[in-house]
Amino acid sequence: MSEAAQSVATTYGGVELESPWQYGFLALLRRISAEHPEWPLLGEASSPRQEAVRIGQVPSMSFAAREVASLDAAEHKLVVKLFGLGMLGPNGPLPLHMTDQVREQWETKRDLTLANFLDLFHHRALTLLYRAWAQAQATAGLDRPEAESFSPYVARLVGDEPDSVVGSALPAHARWATAAHRVRPSRNPDGLVAAVAHFFGVPCRLQEFQLQWMRLAPQDECHMGWARASSMMGQGAVAGEAVPDRQSCFRLVLGPLSLDQYLRFTPEGSPSGRDLPALIELVRSFVGLEYDWEVELLVRRDAAPACRMGDAQQLGWSTWMGTAPDTQGLAISGMVFHPESYTHSSSN
Repeated sequence: MSEAAQSVATTYGGVELESPWQYGFLALLRRISAEHPEWPLLGEASSPRQEAVRIGQVPSMSFAAREVASLDAAEHKLVVKLFGLGMLGPNGPLPLHMTDQVREQWETKRDLTLANFLDLFHHRALTLLYRAWAQAQATAGLDRPEAESFSPYVARLVGDEPDSVVGSALPAHARWATAAHRVRPSRNPDGLVAAVAHFFGVPCRLQEFQLQWMRLAPQDECHMGWARASSMMGQGAVAGEAVPDRQSCFRLVLGPLSLDQYLRFTPEGSPSGRDLPALIELVRSFVGLEYDWEVELLVRRDAAPACRMGDAQQLGWSTWMGTAPDTQGLAISGMVFHPESYTHSSSN
């Protein structure tokens, strides 16, 4: 391999370029494009001078067992030679005697004129083939985030604008991974449970129809002497400042959790980070603004620390009095709280 090719091989660690036949054609081009973001996307360069890769075909009559024949460097460009996918060979569109003629000139006279001429068409056709493949692959688009186009497609299916989630506590791909559920007119509990469990990697279940007290607006309270429906018996009079409700509240039960996982879902978080803002955004983006919700955290019995003076435990959050007996590893109930009462990072 020439000196120029050796320099490229050093960039890749000297594995795939020293033995390129171990990889498929499309996988090799994807790796090259991903490792060198300073190069234009293969198939989109406005001039051949802007392309650091040249693709050609080896004239051969054999039915090759692999796609990539060789990898070399010439004129500061990486040259990838293939056995197939071109105009020559037993599977090519040209007559077989053309392959024999090109191969004979190459092997006996070292005359590459005809081969290089055909490679002009091979390079253009194969780079366009790769570009068509890459544009249809969501994972390949992530190799260059600035040129990625699949995520905006999914975002707009659910009415999101990609720029609107910049700086959000919830990663964009985690938000749009629930697009299949969010496009439905009604959201199902199993979809939310699966999304939370998958993203945070913790056990999760959902309890519907949780009792909550909904505070009335001042104008809806019952006052003696007010000539309005809220103060008339049999029409809208309500005793008290709040009414019970079970239709619009659900509870997410997370756990059993380790102590660090437990603390990450508390408002103050743990030394390793905070998961509560991301949980709020995930739930709100899934259910919208129609429902209220609360969280119950369960900590593993063996993970609950004993209460000691001077420890970094928080009263009401991570403090348990005494030592609980071992009951076959059952979880200990932690806090039950409304997450949005402790943070303003919720979003629609």
